[in-house]
Amino acid sequence: MTVLELLSKAEISLSNSQICDFFQEYDYTNYFIVQKVIHNLLDTGMIESRSDHNTTIYEVTEKGSETLRVLHDKVTPAIEADINGFLKSNGSEIREENSLTANYDAVVGGGYSVHLKYEQNGKVIMDLIINVPQKEQADRMCNNWKEKYMDLYSSFMDDLLV
Repeated sequence: MTVLELLSKAEISLSNSQICDFFQEYDYTNYFIVQKVIHNLLDTGMIESRSDHNTTIYEVTEKGSETLRVLHDKVTPAIEADINGFLKSNGSEIREENSLTANYDAVVGGGYSVHLKYEQNGKVIMDLIINVPQKEQADRMCNNWKEKYMDLYSSFMDDLLV
């Protein structure tokens, strides 16, 4: 129930690492038990996942929300307070991390299509699709996106608004 409550209160998708950070910060349980809970929630359709290059992102499904509504009293006030504290302390960092996505797919005929996206407050700020010939290039672009997105955005704006 705690993972469902955390995902529900976050109001945005959370990565595996962000979910684990909560359990580690409040010393509730270990990494392996959190992974088992996440897999059980996926298997029962309570949450769903999507991949973003090297990160898996989770969100509550309608079935998970309904279960949480029915069993909400199973989440203690202390856990609820810890979740609220965690989200308050880490919310802006979590939103910033999750505002960037980077993926690539193989293209029929050869090469890779790299999709880089930057969102802010639910609005798409920059959405790029770039084709490259080699997988290593696609992988490098995805890996560098989180470090260099703002430099690229500034450069585009400077060059295009002249």
